[in-house]
Amino acid sequence: MTRPSTIPGFAFDATVMLGFLPIDPLPEPEPGTIVLRYGGWSLQELRDKCDLMHRQPWYDKYPWSAEKFPSGIYALRLPIPDSNRKRFDEQKALLLPGEEPAPIVLAATALQSIRLSGGQDPLRGAWTRCKEQTSEGLHVLLYWFGGRLVVNGWRDDPSDGLWLAAARRLPEPCPSNS
Repeated sequence: MTRPSTIPGFAFDATVMLGFLPIDPLPEPEPGTIVLRYGGWSLQELRDKCDLMHRQPWYDKYPWSAEKFPSGIYALRLPIPDSNRKRFDEQKALLLPGEEPAPIVLAATALQSIRLSGGQDPLRGAWTRCKEQTSEGLHVLLYWFGGRLVVNGWRDDPSDGLWLAAARRLPEPCPSNS
């Protein structure tokens, strides 16, 4: 599979697009990044709020599906260039300073925000691996199927079409004096 072309920068206020709370403007994204305001919801809440996710209860037993990260602004690289056909440790070696493998709730929120805005899927039909794992040691991944986002698990094999997603928290912008 060929590497997805470099995507332009995107900025999404998922708190507004997904029906959570509206807040101030977002910082400009760097090329190849997605700037996302995340409002502290879990993957289960996101799935139940949006019609863009398959209704999969299998992951409800895992604590990471109910985990809520700190609200704030995050920069995601989705996918990380050249992370295809690599094991998880090899993919993690491509992280930039301050990045970590993306939590699934942030990657799912970003992918849904792109879809809701009419943007093109940055994965182009491929899969993205996130930081979470199942109790069987499978890495959790996301992909689109039938117009909805699917959560699945995959072993740590290098696979064509399996990219890593990365995230880092950005500092909150200073409030404007208006």
